[in-house]
This record gives sequence, structure tokens and C-alpha cells, in this order.
Amino acid sequence: MGVLIRDPHEMNLSPEVAPPVLEAFQFMAKVTLSSLAQDCGISMASTSRALSGHPNVSPAVRERVLAMAQQRGYRRNHLVSTIMGQVRGARTQHFFGNVAIVHIPSPRQPELKPMQQRIIKAAQQRAHELGFRLGVFSLGDPASGPVTLARVLRARGVLGVIFLQPNSHDATAGFPWDQFASLQIDYDSPTITNHTISLDHHFTLVGALERLRLLGYKKIGLFIENHKDERLVHKWSAAFRSFQENQGGIGAVPVLKVEAITKPNFMAWHRANRPDLAVGHVDRALLWLRQARLSAPRDIGFFNLNWNERTRPCAGLDLRPELHGIVAVETLAAQIQRNERGLPADPRTVMVSGRWIDGPTLRSSPAPAPCSP
Repeated sequence: MGVLIRDPHEMNLSPEVAPPVLEAFQFMAKVTLSSLAQDCGISMASTSRALSGHPNVSPAVRERVLAMAQQRGYRRNHLVSTIMGQVRGARTQHFFGNVAIVHIPSPRQPELKPMQQRIIKAAQQRAHELGFRLGVFSLGDPASGPVTLARVLRARGVLGVIFLQPNSHDATAGFPWDQFASLQIDYDSPTITNHTISLDHHFTLVGALERLRLLGYKKIGLFIENHKDERLVHKWSAAFRSFQENQGGIGAVPVLKVEAITKPNFMAWHRANRPDLAVGHVDRALLWLRQARLSAPRDIGFFNLNWNERTRPCAGLDLRPELHGIVAVETLAAQIQRNERGLPADPRTVMVSGRWIDGPTLRSSPAPAPCSP
């Protein structure tokens, strides 16, 4: 566990360690751990444990300490805590505190999807490796809005929060950002207000289209549901149209973008445009094509925009959910170490690239050129 100190001059530190401790100590708030403990009427050890979210502290005591710390303007310096934890070195595994990942349901995605569950599992593992305990929360119940959620997080000693794929700024309106380090996975609107971990949709799709073109596909079509494209600020469709216009070589099939991809609208789009490859999220299209006596890859290729959510064997893009969770926790831990709280003045985005996955729905080599008469 990270340890808070009273005064580094009282510590018997080596000459190599003392300077960085003294320098870090200068950044601590004027309110000391000792004075905070006196105000709360408990020991310094109990106060330190309450601030770090130690499980041996009762919720009532933790809430009282956190409330007093907020009232007095106390800020825990995690750099000092880390240095002192390394100096004392009594344990091989340090516990620095609790962090949280918050799922924000939407009408179309009320429950955690398998891909989100993989993000969370990887995030929990990486948090454990870094000395944090990561809990999972939901912001879907109208009775427990952002303010109530924050109260629960404070009571559990949470230092930082990851919002998992928020669907709008409205979902987190009223959340007390200044009390936590925070970031989000994926965008929630064209106006970015927080640090974000996101797939590089444009680069990932452009790279895939280049490889598909090299395989000999000359008439590629994209089909996508409105809500998926809108949630990503139209990054898939924009990348596809940009490739059509600027790189070329894949034809000019219009994008099929509708509320829901169904057999009638997909097959009507296919008959009108006759793409030699279809790119999209809905792999049920393979069944619809088979029912029309068309097979992949002989008659038409298929490439899944999100191979992680496939329901049948196919080629596609691995959107790397585990890497999203790992990078999110590492970024949040760095914020906590720097003692950063609140929405940033200059939000930053860390981009993760998707990965190509081969599959049986693509030809393995370029199609032969037609014979001259």
C-alpha cells in the first residue's frame, strides 16, 4: 500500500533517496495527514488506509475521512507514496488504491457485450499488476445517477474512473470530475472533453482496404447500421468514402447505411450494385447470400468490421478489446501518480490500431485477369 508521510526530515533516508522525497514533499497540500487524522478523531494509520481505499476500513469511517479531506482541501501526493513504498520495500506487491470502470448502458446495448467484458477482464488484470483493485459499476439505473455513483465511488475509496464507451455527455452530466482521475474508452460526441482511448478507425480501415485491393477485389461495398456509425462519429463510413475518392481501385459502390441491416435491404443493395466484396458488422449477410445461392469467397467476399463479435467463421478486423483495457488502466494509473483530477484543459486521445484476421470468406490470392479475346 502507498504510505503517506508526516515529514521527510523525520525519516532516516539514504542520501540517494532523500532528495526526490523532499522535492516531492514540496508539492503536498498544506493540510497534513497528521492534522487530517486529528480532525477526524482517528489515528494516522487509519486515515491513510481510508484515503487509499484499504478494505479493512469501514465505509462509514472512509466516507468521513474523504469528506473531511475534501472540506480541508487535502490532496494525497501519490509520488511521495510510491517513493516511500519503494524505500520501505517490506512487501513485494504494493497496493496503491481502488479504481473503477463504469458501464453506461444504451437502449441498443443495455447489457455488457462480450467485447466489453473482454475489455474489463484485461483492465482488471493490468490494474492488479500495477497495484490497484478495479471494480465494475453501471450507470444505467435512473435512481442512481452520476451524483449517486460518485458518492458510492468515494465511499469505496476510488481514485480514478474509466467510463466504458459512453453514449453521450448527458449520461455523465453532474458527475464531480474534480474528485477523480478519469478517462473514457471510445468517443461519445464530436466534442471531446476527457482523455480518450480509442481505436484508430480511419487508419485501421484504410489499411484493410489496401490489403483487400491487393487481393484483387475491385468493387468493394460497405454496409453499416446508423447507430454504429453515429456512435463512432461516422469514422467507418468517412474512411471508406475517403478511400474510394482518394486511393481508388475499389469501385464506387454506395454505402448502405440504414437503421437496421435486414435481409431485404441488404439483398436489394447487393442486386443493385453487385459488389465483389461486402464489408460490414452483420455476418448474417453470409446466410442471406447462401440462401440466394451465392457463396463466399467464390461469388462474393465478406470482411467483418468487428471480427470480435462474429457469429460464424469469417475474415475481419480484430478491434483488440484487451489492448483497450490495458492502455486505459496504464493511462489512468499515470494520472493518479501525477495527482491529476478533473476534466483536462487539453484532452488527449491514445489510438489503438486494429489487426487483420484472415478467414475463409476471402480469396487467398488475387483473382486472375480476364483472358484477352
